[in-house]
Amino acid sequence: MKRIIYVFIVILMTPFFNGCTEMLDEENIRIPVADFYFATEAGIEDATRAAYPFLRRYYGEEHGFTFTTFGTDIWLAGSDGGRKDFNSYGSGIQPGQSFFREVWDDHYLGIAACNAIIGRAPEAEMNDNIRQIRMGEAYFLRAVYYHILVMQWGAVPLELEETREVRTTATRAPESQVYAQIISDLEMAANMLPGEQPDYGRATSWAAKAMLARIHLTVKNYPQAYTYATDVIDNGPFSLVPDFGELWDINNVRNSEVIWSIQYTADERLNGGGNRGHLYFLMEYDIMANMRRDVENGRPWKRFLPSRFFIDMMQSNRENDSRFDKAWKFAWMANNPSTLMPGVSIGDTGVYVVPYSVPENIHQSNNEKYVFFDIDDYFDPNSPNGEVPLGKRNRYPSLNKYIEPTRPTMQHVNGLRDFVVTRLAEMYLIGAEAAMLSGDPGEAADLVNFVRKRAAWPGKEAEMEVTAGMMDIDFILDERALELCGEMFRWPDLKRTGKLIERVNLHNPDGRNNIQEYHLLRPIPTTMIDRISNKDEFLQNPGY
Repeated sequence: MKRIIYVFIVILMTPFFNGCTEMLDEENIRIPVADFYFATEAGIEDATRAAYPFLRRYYGEEHGFTFTTFGTDIWLAGSDGGRKDFNSYGSGIQPGQSFFREVWDDHYLGIAACNAIIGRAPEAEMNDNIRQIRMGEAYFLRAVYYHILVMQWGAVPLELEETREVRTTATRAPESQVYAQIISDLEMAANMLPGEQPDYGRATSWAAKAMLARIHLTVKNYPQAYTYATDVIDNGPFSLVPDFGELWDINNVRNSEVIWSIQYTADERLNGGGNRGHLYFLMEYDIMANMRRDVENGRPWKRFLPSRFFIDMMQSNRENDSRFDKAWKFAWMANNPSTLMPGVSIGDTGVYVVPYSVPENIHQSNNEKYVFFDIDDYFDPNSPNGEVPLGKRNRYPSLNKYIEPTRPTMQHVNGLRDFVVTRLAEMYLIGAEAAMLSGDPGEAADLVNFVRKRAAWPGKEAEMEVTAGMMDIDFILDERALELCGEMFRWPDLKRTGKLIERVNLHNPDGRNNIQEYHLLRPIPTTMIDRISNKDEFLQNPGY
């Protein structure tokens, strides 16, 4: 799916193509190009390809990362970026913000494309098997778009048919109705799609089943969530990558663990904004002595800073658990001859950040060798709540899951790494959570242990195993943080488990004094409400 057709969305969104006319009895007659082209196999094929790229506004872009990372227990706001109110739940979260409009509009454009495929494909002249597959993809994608919308905004307009004329009214369907439609669409997709497709990145039946596991967990249908998750585990063509660190190798993005991913490419003509995850989780190493910006270490936009709670969680079992070391960066090698400290050579340690406190004499000794920060340099050592001192939000261990060492220049922002939406480790954790909440903590522990033993340092597998007595929702949330951090799960996880307000109050010093119940929903974009005539019925979410 590296080749995406954009032009056909224009046709899908407009019933008639005004530029195509023909003289007949001295009158101009508009020819419905969409009706002709999308009655063919080629038209349905291009329409299906065109239904995918709207997800790029969310997955791998600042929009999706902001919606899912800020305002949680494990992430705070770094020093840069203009969306910090998402983390602090400040007054800047307003319906007029472009972020809300852009995500809302893009998702409904994607839904419109899916509706056109679902409505037109049954009558198109095409191979029946291909017809079924393309309709299955449309059902799958429509479900994905609606899941993001309902998760963020709650009750939303539920549009299931192609729009062929101007409409000025809209109705918000209850969340329960939207989720019921999502489940129905995914069940259709699971039945219509094959287990694999020749074009990597297209939806498959396994991707639909993985999404069904996620959705059933969200709506608290725990037996169904467990059934779908374990079906993918036991019967799908997937396996955990043996080494957790291999998941983040830029040369290994298509690995045995990936169930479904959003595609990006090195071809700038087709890559849109690219996967920009490599920008957002990095500390500002390039302003420090011994260092300058380069391709290998990345371009640091400093959006997301791990919280003190999260760093302490990762550090607490680091001697057994490899995930902190394999997905995070602590040391930068000197690469700037013009700012070398005395005794430092190119290739030596230039900057070293440690996630624990260091005695003052050792701290001073280290600072004489290279730029050195311990945890008390980037969190207030006198604060039990993990406050970050003013001016120190640019120094911290950096998440390396999205690093792009193959970028053509050090300034390049459009990454080519695919964004993994579902991978097998999540299915183990979904199965564990569903089993625990269904009253089987032993099965939950067994499923968690598959993930934890993969994460263990060699010879530490036994130390990583957990027991049934340890299973509760807080343990599961902590385990999901350790395994899935930065992969756009955290805000949805805390919301669906009812833990968002509690955990922000406990662990997010930026948001704890501001978060309210109404923050569980985002504001409906002003542009949406301005467009409709039934404003008295289509109400804004409370609090905005």
